[in-house]
Amino acid sequence: MRSHPRSRRRRTPVVATTAAGTLLVSMTLTTGTAAGAAEGGGAAGTEGAGEAAQVEAQLAESGLDLELDDADTSYDVLEQLEQPEADSPEADNEFYVPPEPLPDGEPGDVIRAEPYEPKVDPLGIGTFPAESWRVMYLSTDALGEPMAVTGTVMVPEADWEGEGERPLVSYAIGTHGLGSHCAPSVGLEQGLDYEAAFMKEVVDDGNALVVPDYEGLGTPDDHTYMVGSSQGAAVLDALRAATDLDEADELTGETPMGITGFSQGGGAAVWAGQMHPEYAPELPLEGVAAGGVPADLDRVAENIDGGLYFTFLAFAAHGYNAAYPELPLEEHLNARGEFLFEKVSDGCMVDTLPLGVGKSMDDLLEIDLIGTPEWQARLEENKPGGTAPEAPLYLYHSTGDDVIPVDQAEEMRDAYCEAGATLEWHENRSGPHITSFLLDSGDARAWLGEQFAGEEAESDC
Repeated sequence: MRSHPRSRRRRTPVVATTAAGTLLVSMTLTTGTAAGAAEGGGAAGTEGAGEAAQVEAQLAESGLDLELDDADTSYDVLEQLEQPEADSPEADNEFYVPPEPLPDGEPGDVIRAEPYEPKVDPLGIGTFPAESWRVMYLSTDALGEPMAVTGTVMVPEADWEGEGERPLVSYAIGTHGLGSHCAPSVGLEQGLDYEAAFMKEVVDDGNALVVPDYEGLGTPDDHTYMVGSSQGAAVLDALRAATDLDEADELTGETPMGITGFSQGGGAAVWAGQMHPEYAPELPLEGVAAGGVPADLDRVAENIDGGLYFTFLAFAAHGYNAAYPELPLEEHLNARGEFLFEKVSDGCMVDTLPLGVGKSMDDLLEIDLIGTPEWQARLEENKPGGTAPEAPLYLYHSTGDDVIPVDQAEEMRDAYCEAGATLEWHENRSGPHITSFLLDSGDARAWLGEQFAGEEAESDC
């Protein structure tokens, strides 16, 4: 299996945001010990520490005190971010309440829309050079029933200067939490979405952008975290909704389309690609770029149970129980489990991540829950790789990922290859999970640009 060198595409600076100010992160940043070890230590580690110190100095000028060269794990970075509060006025918006009953229509039909002003940072220093709308649209849940999903559509104000029509990218978000107020459309309005800078890069490239909130983010339903069919449908129907939006009349059914995402978003992206030929075959999908994909949730659970990232496992247990009512959960929780699951069920990632540190399923449950036949059947059903997407895939994963093991991503890669996919694979040495997001997402975006420009996709299968 051939793996492309990391230097193949040019890296550009990105901006990641926190509530206290703007975090400028070079795409060549390595964060101290973890990335230095991944690259072999020595000079690489020293260079990474120097670059981290340079970024720290930039942050200090903005009044933000972060120590990046001491960030040995993804947790060290994630705990410094901020997300919207549940009682914020942006979250308490009647827009997010779906009509009852849902209107008749097809997946992707717009239910309602309103203009709004997304921001890259809380002060509004970073803005999106685009017309933007909050939308609610029809989609399909994991049981095949209609559901309402919200999201954001952006169309750049500047004329498209490339060949053909302006492309449209569906940006599948990574983990935000389970609370409705954690939705990216809420965070973007406050300038508190930690992926906003990467969304802005897509718009700055001249592309139109749609960011689905997923089932149960924004809307008051339970978020079906890591349920592939629900997330994949939301991503594909977001593309349909963008072309159905009257105000975005530049976008049509002939608009070239792409999908990108990392972590939870990587899972949503590959599921959207895999579902596309049957669920949304009319969409002109040119490519799917996905990184840090949690393909095998059994393997991911094994890696994070009892560690820093147990909250993600609790999110997934809650999400599957919400999607599939036959799956047992609450009746098997002990008192500690009831407390933790109540807290995480309506919280965002940053607030609930510390609650799970050191916890394990054995601490909170009376049985081996995910080992039961019912749970195993649904987990297997949501494992990507069973069929090949028609659109080419760009998959990337860091060998030092501390949340989602690279071996299960390699198995997904092999499954897609065996199914006949056109797949470009990048196994990078980018340090922990969060630094892979920061370092490697630019190459994925560049690859999508190549597909829009008509370049033939390479395959490592």
